[in-house]
Amino acid sequence: MYSRMTWIDWTTLSLIVVLTAFHAAMLGGVFRGEDAIAASASFDLRGLPEGNAPTAVRERTAADRAEADDSPDLPGRFVPSQGKMHSGVWPGDRVPYCPEGQVSNDCYASLPPTSGLHAPVQRSVRLEDGSVTPLPPNPGVYTFDLPKEAVPHLQEHAGVFVGYDCETEACLDTIDALEALVIEELSVGARVVMARFSDLPADTIGLASWTRVDTFPAAEYDAVRISRFIKTHSCRFDPEGFCREDAPES
Repeated sequence: MYSRMTWIDWTTLSLIVVLTAFHAAMLGGVFRGEDAIAASASFDLRGLPEGNAPTAVRERTAADRAEADDSPDLPGRFVPSQGKMHSGVWPGDRVPYCPEGQVSNDCYASLPPTSGLHAPVQRSVRLEDGSVTPLPPNPGVYTFDLPKEAVPHLQEHAGVFVGYDCETEACLDTIDALEALVIEELSVGARVVMARFSDLPADTIGLASWTRVDTFPAAEYDAVRISRFIKTHSCRFDPEGFCREDAPES
């Protein structure tokens, strides 16, 4: 006897299909470290009524779109994703910068990095200068150099990195203004980390989020440019839900 499926039946079937795809993708992905996510998962939620898709699936889909968005209207230069794999526990497995014209997933294609291999979560590590920090660092202003292997991980946690390297007093004066700007953005909830970053050329500021980078001389400091970068890219790429109200710890 023929029985026509109801809207509820189709909704249930669509949800089962999406969950099955999610499960298969996760099993087929590569996991390294306590919070690695399969980079290959990609989902189309158009078959589900609004709000019925699992939270993790919605976040993964939104993150996929953000990761691939090469629009020239977004602040910074687009750098294609180099993946989300973990390197070794700090200080092992240091990651070099790619030689010009020889980009691979074993090195960083931009300075500062915008994705790729990164140190896994470590609650407290002692850096080469004796400073102690969690990896990835929590949002805030740091007075010491952060290792480049920490940068993609804070970006994967929906953050923006603001780095600088100064040799002149004029540059240091500019960094005072930069710090005030970052503190203001932090006060309204931006996920941003500011730190010295000696890999940059002298007297340079470098802004980096997942797949976006913008660098310029400190003498060309532009508060509007920097604020727009932070406001646009903080939480824009958020595969692990750090910008939810019930967000996991940083």
